[in-house]
Amino acid sequence: MLRLPQGRQGQGRSALDLADSAHRGGESDGPAVVPGDVKGSSLIARIRSTDPDAVMPPHGSPLSEQEITLLEEWIKQGANWPEMQVTQLELPPLADDLTFLRRITLDTVGVPPSEAEIHTYLAEAPEQRRRRAMQRLFADPRRADHWMGYWQDVLAENPNLLSGSLNNTGPFRFWLHEALVDDKPMDAIVTELIRMEGDANNGGPAGFGTAGQNDSPFAEKGLILAGAFLGVEMKCARCHDSPSHESKQEDLFKLAAMLNREPLVVPATSSVPMDKLSAGGRKPLIKVTLAPGTKVQPVWPFPQFVEAKAAEPLAENPQSSRDRLAAMITAPQNERFAQVIVNRIWHRLMNRGLVTQPNDWEKSEITHPQLLQWLAREFVRSGYSVNAVCQLIFESHAYQRQSSPLLKEPEALYVAPAPRTMSAEQVVDSLFSAAGKPFRVEELCFDLDGVSNQRTMGQATRAWMLTSTSNERDRPSLTLPRVQAVLTVLESFGWRGARQSPVTVRESAPNVLQPAVLANGTMSAWVTRLSEEHEMVPLALQAQAPEELVKRVYLRLLTREPDAKELEEGVALLRPGFEERAQTTPPVASTGKRKRPLYVTWSNHLDGPANALASDIESAARRGDPATTRLQPVWREAMEDFLWMMINKPEAIHIR
Repeated sequence: MLRLPQGRQGQGRSALDLADSAHRGGESDGPAVVPGDVKGSSLIARIRSTDPDAVMPPHGSPLSEQEITLLEEWIKQGANWPEMQVTQLELPPLADDLTFLRRITLDTVGVPPSEAEIHTYLAEAPEQRRRRAMQRLFADPRRADHWMGYWQDVLAENPNLLSGSLNNTGPFRFWLHEALVDDKPMDAIVTELIRMEGDANNGGPAGFGTAGQNDSPFAEKGLILAGAFLGVEMKCARCHDSPSHESKQEDLFKLAAMLNREPLVVPATSSVPMDKLSAGGRKPLIKVTLAPGTKVQPVWPFPQFVEAKAAEPLAENPQSSRDRLAAMITAPQNERFAQVIVNRIWHRLMNRGLVTQPNDWEKSEITHPQLLQWLAREFVRSGYSVNAVCQLIFESHAYQRQSSPLLKEPEALYVAPAPRTMSAEQVVDSLFSAAGKPFRVEELCFDLDGVSNQRTMGQATRAWMLTSTSNERDRPSLTLPRVQAVLTVLESFGWRGARQSPVTVRESAPNVLQPAVLANGTMSAWVTRLSEEHEMVPLALQAQAPEELVKRVYLRLLTREPDAKELEEGVALLRPGFEERAQTTPPVASTGKRKRPLYVTWSNHLDGPANALASDIESAARRGDPATTRLQPVWREAMEDFLWMMINKPEAIHIR
């Protein structure tokens, strides 16, 4: 990196902070930089000067001949000087080891590191621990859980437990999760998605091809694929030519026809009536150049990315337009695909894309084109491995630097990361994982006895496995109250119960619901209630002193030691009764046969007692699990208060 004075004024008061200042130059020696003219650029003369009052830089070591040559070459090529709005230019130090471990663990597996993971990390040699942590995390199957919510949004996975609604899909989540666990190459994942084979209702990629109540499902899938893997926004082209993008409606229907594997007729309901657009004699703001009823041929609409002939040697079945489409999107010659994927990875890990809108390159600025191209080629060279790209980013100083609390979002030069709020799934999964409370909700099904053959989505163990519990009749007896308690937290942090359209960046700005659900919500009560299976119970019993207990809780929840004031506050809360906290309660004798629990399901939800029974089940869910009998009640409540305080620290839901 070249280091020249920034923002200083020396002889001639020449400043190099902005391009216009450089072009204008100082009073005595003219423009510092003249694009294309090395001799006319006073910057070079000052750098090569032997006059101590004129030389640049005025302090420190002079530039090497290699650095000067690089500057001269830059000026010859036009002195491209992108102006980026930045507030910080001084590089901060690298983040400390525990901050780095928390950051990379949350960014890889979606939950904070456990105590055991922290101790393993700190036991290693300082110069090796970060690289070894990466290796362990890349081998951890939980990394698939962390990526699931992102791809569910981008690909608009939208299953429903009951009858379908607009753009409902099959639950292709199970195939996708398995592919991510296996670290399947991204080009293979995309190929399987586009080919849409398997069972549409039981988790296969064929579920992606469904779009409930949509007059042209493959047009809907075409715009999803274009945005997800080519960075082409085609939403407006669904019913007319896009007024703000190059895409025409015909382009989208060419994609749709390729997915359809035969010519596709444009439905009348997929077109805006031109007579209504021109009503009153006004000039319409949009154009409809594809008449309803037109038969559109399956033709590749993006020759600017790769020529159609590239598919012939790559497609498994060149006679299938769907296979050809998969081959052209993922072809090594199609640099756009690789660049879109690495930009998505960069955006997710750095909270800002090298292309600012990952799904809409036409309306975005590419801030670092050479870096983007290099990452994309490394991605292809790695065999389309997401882990390989993640490792390149994780090893960079840009990722590892200490975050700046002054930044609300990262800036284009990536001088320092900005603190990030966790995603909705990270918030939920982290609270359960760090506190040590098992993630236990009802089976995602309204047909527990299997009478009506309704869909089941299985037993969720991570937040991404949940789905909307809405039913088209809004019958109060058909509820899943434990699931709904978790969904309330997810939705307050931007999770969508219905994904009728693709989304890359969620609406997740801070809102008044977020602190409310964390402070007073049902799920938070479960996390802080020390029930029998809660991991904090044995931790509390094993601690030799309240100081030890406070430190261990901080390490589990915040991945750091408490400072002196925090330690004092925690100890003051837990010391009273600490020595007498353990209690032995004799087991409760059985009073007879176990009573079979009652439940509400599809076959009985219209019966008279169903609503009352559902209300009782909901009340039981709000109460949560009974408290452990191994801790003295008064001290247990103090410990629960301490846990509540910890999960309500803003730091608990942020990536620092």
